[in-house]
Amino acid sequence: MPASFVSHLYRHHSVVTHVSTLIALTLFMSACSTVTPTIKAPAIASPSVALVLGGGGAKGFAHIGVIKALEENGITPTLIVGTSVGSLVGSLYASGYTPAQLEHLALTTADNELTDFVLSNQGFVEGFKLRNFINNKVDGRAIEDFPIGFAAVAAEKHTLKKTVFTSGNAGLAVQASCSVPNIFIAPRIPEKVGKKYIDGGVVSLVPVDSARALGADVIIAVDVTTANNRSFALKRISTFNSMSSFWGFLEHNITTQPNTNRALSMRHERDRADIVITPDVGHISSIDTSQRQALITAGTQATTSQIYAIKQLIKQKSDSKYATL
Repeated sequence: MPASFVSHLYRHHSVVTHVSTLIALTLFMSACSTVTPTIKAPAIASPSVALVLGGGGAKGFAHIGVIKALEENGITPTLIVGTSVGSLVGSLYASGYTPAQLEHLALTTADNELTDFVLSNQGFVEGFKLRNFINNKVDGRAIEDFPIGFAAVAAEKHTLKKTVFTSGNAGLAVQASCSVPNIFIAPRIPEKVGKKYIDGGVVSLVPVDSARALGADVIIAVDVTTANNRSFALKRISTFNSMSSFWGFLEHNITTQPNTNRALSMRHERDRADIVITPDVGHISSIDTSQRQALITAGTQATTSQIYAIKQLIKQKSDSKYATL
């Protein structure tokens, strides 16, 4: 084939390619000029809602009623922070238990499933049964693998420094948070080599500040220790009777606390919550199943009366986030 012909063919191909490119570009520009650009609204993150479950031993069954009422009204917290019995109930809820499943556990779990007595100068409840109970119920998952964020509050035994466990062995964290001094043997975290930890109720009975530090926008706190007029006369009797049960051991930490500056400080911490729910449980003990049901019902009733305020607060926080974008 003559070289001149090949050269001519190459030039012809280049021109065709160039013209084709110009035509395609013109069509694209024309199409773009007729399309109205779509402006996406900014994505608004829902407010982080923390449910703070305080200590209170036997009265902690009321926490289940609170959870039940919130769920029935479409309110699912994104974070659960618990002290003592609050950490016990909270860990199960955060791991995926429904209110119905929690209620069933509360009504059917016997004390001997949670209590292991031992002779020791450090206490008379080992705490291994409690740890194993929690780990079994959450299928051995670590805290960070729960579908809902969870934190258990405890206190370092020797310094009384508050410690917030947000990862690791769930049963061990709950055991630490529930280890009432002089009753439970304080566990070490990490096991065998770590520091010893005791009941978080010693330093933070209703751990509102911990929830705030973990980034919560809305904090719903539950205090089951608030006394009422009916509870005063029964306090000594119910305290004595409750010491025959596992839940009574947890309650002992609350009923024996003196009215000190530390106690007042913890009360102020509770009041820093956005919503405080105080179930009417001061007159109820938890010796049998019927009373456990009464405690759950009290939690539901106290929460239902505040549902409107909770929903309004969540809406306000959501609107506030939108306005700042």
